Amino acid sequence: MAKQYKKLQRKLHPKANKQNPREKPVGKDYVLLSVICLILVVTIFGWEYLDNLNRAMYILLGISMTCNYVRRHAKLSETQAMLVERTGMVTIGFAIALFLVALYYQFVA
Repeated sequence: MAKQYKKLQRKLHPKANKQNPREKPVGKDYVLLSVICLILVVTIFGWEYLDNLNRAMYILLGISMTCNYVRRHAKLSETQAMLVERTGMVTIGFAIALFLVALYYQFVA
């Protein structure tokens, strides 16, 4: 009787699998690495030809792309991942704003 009761309990209330859902493996991000390297090369070799506005834009863009790479590949705690993600978003926002300011100075003013 006890065996039948246990079988019935298992059928009615199956235990949830306690296995953690497998996370998708993160790719190698060759495109992101090549963009980071391109930004680094343009910043280093074009340093003397860039004005301060463009220098700041490229530096912020490099920081943003690096934060994106770190967030995807580093084993960070939840708060650290949140801070890295927010830092990346803020720096990309400032880089876009500086790009728009540079466009304004070059074509309008």
